[in-house]
Amino acid sequence: MKRAVLQCSDVSSGFRNTLRRCASTSSHGASRFKSRNQTPHDRKGSEREVPIASELKALLSPEACGWLEGKPYKADKKGKRPLTAVFDGLTPSPPSIEKMSFDAMDPMSEVTSDFVGADDDALAEESVHIPAGDLVEIRRSAVPMRGVVLYSILYKRKWTIQTLTSHGEIWQHDEHDVTFRIPGFVHKTLAEKCGMFEDARSETEMAARVDILKRLRTFEKRFEYDCHLIPELARSMSFYERVAHPDGKSWSQVTTRQAAEMLLGKKATLTTDDLFAVQSYLIDQGDLFVSEARRFLQTQLFWVRPRQEVEDVRSVHRLILHKSPALDAFISKARNVVQDSRQRAVDSFNEPPSRQPLDGLHWTAEDKAIMRFLVASMQNRRIIQTDPYAIPLAHILKKLGLYTSQEIDAYDVRTTHALLVELGVVAPWEELNTREGIRRTYPLAIDPAPSKSTPIIPSPLGPDDFYSHDIVESIRHDFGDLPVYVVDDWNAEELDDGFSVERIPSDPEHTWLHVHIADPTTLLPPTHKLARHAMEMTTAYYFPDRSVPMLPRDARFHRFSLGNTPGQAETVLTFSLKTNASGEIVDYKVRPSVVRNVRIIRYDEVDSLLGEPPQSAMYPFGKPPSTTTHPHRTYDAATTEDFREMKKIARSLIQYRLNNGALVFAFSSPEMTVDPRPIPSELLSTDEPHAFRGFPSVMYAVRQTFTGGSRAMIAECMMGAGRVASLFFRDRGIPALRRTVGAVRVERKGGLEALMATRTEHGTINAFEAMRNRISAPPGGYSTTPGGHSLLGVREGEGYMKVTSPLRRFGDMLAHWQIKHALLAEGNPVLFDEAWLAQVAEDMGSRELEAKRTEGRQQQFWAHSYILRWLRDPVHKERAHDPLRSLKARVTEGPVPTSRYLESMYKVHIPELGLQGRIMQFPRNRTVELGEEVEVEIDRIQLGTHPLLDLKIRS
Repeated sequence: MKRAVLQCSDVSSGFRNTLRRCASTSSHGASRFKSRNQTPHDRKGSEREVPIASELKALLSPEACGWLEGKPYKADKKGKRPLTAVFDGLTPSPPSIEKMSFDAMDPMSEVTSDFVGADDDALAEESVHIPAGDLVEIRRSAVPMRGVVLYSILYKRKWTIQTLTSHGEIWQHDEHDVTFRIPGFVHKTLAEKCGMFEDARSETEMAARVDILKRLRTFEKRFEYDCHLIPELARSMSFYERVAHPDGKSWSQVTTRQAAEMLLGKKATLTTDDLFAVQSYLIDQGDLFVSEARRFLQTQLFWVRPRQEVEDVRSVHRLILHKSPALDAFISKARNVVQDSRQRAVDSFNEPPSRQPLDGLHWTAEDKAIMRFLVASMQNRRIIQTDPYAIPLAHILKKLGLYTSQEIDAYDVRTTHALLVELGVVAPWEELNTREGIRRTYPLAIDPAPSKSTPIIPSPLGPDDFYSHDIVESIRHDFGDLPVYVVDDWNAEELDDGFSVERIPSDPEHTWLHVHIADPTTLLPPTHKLARHAMEMTTAYYFPDRSVPMLPRDARFHRFSLGNTPGQAETVLTFSLKTNASGEIVDYKVRPSVVRNVRIIRYDEVDSLLGEPPQSAMYPFGKPPSTTTHPHRTYDAATTEDFREMKKIARSLIQYRLNNGALVFAFSSPEMTVDPRPIPSELLSTDEPHAFRGFPSVMYAVRQTFTGGSRAMIAECMMGAGRVASLFFRDRGIPALRRTVGAVRVERKGGLEALMATRTEHGTINAFEAMRNRISAPPGGYSTTPGGHSLLGVREGEGYMKVTSPLRRFGDMLAHWQIKHALLAEGNPVLFDEAWLAQVAEDMGSRELEAKRTEGRQQQFWAHSYILRWLRDPVHKERAHDPLRSLKARVTEGPVPTSRYLESMYKVHIPELGLQGRIMQFPRNRTVELGEEVEVEIDRIQLGTHPLLDLKIRS
C-alpha cells in the first residue's frame, strides 16, 4: 500500500511524508504485500500488532482504513477499480510548500499588457513552444523543480504548461519559467496517457504517471552525481576568478556552454547532462553568477558579479553573523538620518528640488560597504536564484525599526528603496533602473559592418571615418518645390518623417503618396563606431526626466532632422505608394531623394484644419495652469486641400487593412511630464549621502494606446511606407527584417466575430471586452520573409517592416543601408545574408524589449511617485476634487495564487490612472470575470525598481 500511494502523482508531498512516518505502513509492512487481498493483519509476529496512526485515520477514507485494519479490499463488480478510489472520501490535501512558493507571484515580474499598438508589438517576449514529453527544469521565486511536460493549454489568454513534477504533483507554469529542457525525455504518447486532471482518473493514467516518475527518479539520481563533481572542479581551477571582470567593478558574462567547456575541458563531447549540471552549479552560486532575465532558456547567459560587489555581500554577511558593533553603529547613524530626512521632506514639500551636503557625519569603510550593498540590491532581475541580499536586507531593515507593516508589504527591495531615499543615497526623484552602476550593458554579439564588398563602402573606412560624399547622389530624385508636411507634437525631439501628395492628372482614380524619411546614412556608414553604438542602444530612450538619443545631437546629425535647415535641400529616403479608392497599393517606388519645401505642422493644428475633435490627453488630477498653449496658424487653400486628400488616402488604406482583420486594443497608460527636464546632474545622487529637499514639478496625463484624428492619419502613412519597404525587398529576393504577429488567439467560440463587429473606423476595440471574450494577441517577432501581421491587417506574402525612424531606431537605419546597396548593386543586391539577419533579429529583439520595459518602468516610477505625494500632501483631505476617492478598476488577471494557503490576488487596470495594480484581499464569496469592473481604493504604494500599487475593494 505504501509503495503504491507514494507512487501516486495526485497525492501531495505532505501526505506522502506523513505516510512515511506512520508505523502502520513501515518498510517491513505494506510494501511486502503480495496482493490487495493480503492485509496488514495477515502479517506475523509483532508486525500484526502495530496500530494505525491517528494522522493516517484523519486523511484516509473509511475503506482505506478498513483495509489497513485487516478488512478485505472490495473491488467493484468489474474487478477494475482505479487506485485513486482508495481516496474517494479523502479531503483534498493542501499543495506542497514548494508549490505554494512557486505559485506565489514573482516579486520582480513585469507589469505589461499584450494590448499594445502595432509599433509596440515587441513588448512581450516571444512564446517558446515546449512539446509534451520534454523534461524541464522550472524556476520561479527561487523555487526549482524538475518534471515532464504533459500538455499546454490557452487559458485566460495565457499559454499555460502542465508539468508532472518529480514530487508527483501537477504544476501549472508559464513557458518562461523553464530554465532548461531535455527534448523527448519520454514519448509524447506516454505523456498524453497521464490525463489532463490534477488527479489520475483511471488505472491507465495512474500507470503512465508512475512510469514517468520512475524515469524521473532514475534521472535525478544520475543528475545528482553529475552535479557533485562540478563545485570541486570550479574550486580547483578558481573558475570565478577566471571569468570575473579584471577591473573588479564591472560585470562580465559567461554562457552555460562556455562554463562547461572551461570546467569539463571538452567541447565536442559535451552532453546535455553536462550542460544541465554546469548550469545548476551556476544558478546555485547566486552570490557569484546572476542568470539573465531575458530569454534565459534560449541564451543560457549568466552575468558574473564584480569582485567589489561580491566582497560587499560577504562583508555584510560577516557583520551580521558576528554581530559586529560596526553594524550597530551604522544602524544608529542611519536611524537618525532617516528621521531627519522625514521631517525635511515635510518641511520642504512644496519647494523646488535641491541637494545639500549631509554635514556632521563620518561614514566609515564598513558604512560605505553597507550602503554599496543596499544600492546593489536594487538591480533589476527576476528572482529565480537564491538572493544573497534577501536575508541581510531583512535583518538591517528590521533592526532599524522604522518601517511598519502598514507602510510595507515585506522587508524587501522596495523597502530598501525607501531607506536609500531617506538616507540620502538616492535622490527622491531618481529612478534606479537607469542609474549608472545598476544598469548593465549588453555587449554586441555581431558587428554591423558588412563582411562583403559593397558600393555603400566605396573605399576603406575606419571606425572614426564618415562618408566623404553622398554615395547615392547620382540617383537621388529631386522633388523640387513639392510641399513636404512634417506632422508631430510640439515637444518632438527628432523629426524624421514627412509626406507629400501628388495627384495624377491623367489618372484621377489613383494618387501618389510620398513618405519622406530622414537620411542619416548620407553621412554615417555601417563601419563607424557610432553605428556600433547605435546598434548597442537599438533605440533612443524618451524618459519623463530626460532623453537619451541614439545618435549625437550635434551639428553633424542635427541637420538630418527634417525642417532644421530652412531654405536648403534636404536628403531623404522616399517610399512612394500609388493607391486606388479601395486602399490597394497598385504601384510603388523606393528612391533616395531631395526635398526643398519642408513645412512643420503640429497634430492639433491638423485636427483643427480638418475639423477633427482635439485628441488631447486626460488629466485625472487636473491640468496645471502653466501648461503651454500654442496659437494655431492659418494655412492656405492648397495646404488644406493636400491634407484633405491625405485624409482620403488614409481612410482607404485603413479600410483595406480592416478588411484584412486589423484591430487595435484601446488601453490607457500614464504620460508623465517632469520639470526641469533634464534634471541637472547637481540634483542627482552621488557615492556620498546628501540632504535632499523639495521635488520637481510633475504633470500627470493619461493617453489611450491609440487615438484617431491626425495621429491615425500620419500613422497610416508610416505603415504604408513599411509595407512598401517589404515589397521592395520581396520583389528583389532580398532578406530583410519584417515585423510579424500571428493570428489573434481565441478561447471562446464566436468571441472574435462579436468583438470585430464593435471596431471603430480606425479598428479600435475595447481591451476589456477582449478580455471578457478571452481574446489575446500573440507577441510580435522578426522574420526575414514577408510574414503576416494580424494586428495591422497585413497579409502573408506582403509583409511590414519599420523604416520610418532612422534617427531613433537602429533597425530602420539598417534597412536604409540595405536599400542603398540594392539600388547601387542591382546584380548582387543582398548586403546582409539571412543567417546574419537572424542573429541581428535575436539580439535586436531582446534590446528593443528591454528598452520598452525600461521606458515603462520610468513612467511607472513617476506615476506612482506622483500619487504617493498626492496622498501625503498636507492639503490632501481638503481637496474638493480627488480622483482617488472614486476609482474603478478592470480585472486583467486572476485569481493568482500567493504564498499564503487559500489566498489569491487579482491583477487589475485602472483606466483613469493608466496604471495596473493588485487586489490582495479579495472577498472569497465573490467571483469576477476578466474585464469586469470593480470599485477600489488605494491600500498602499511602494516604489523601487518595480513600483507596486496595492488596492482593496471599496466598502
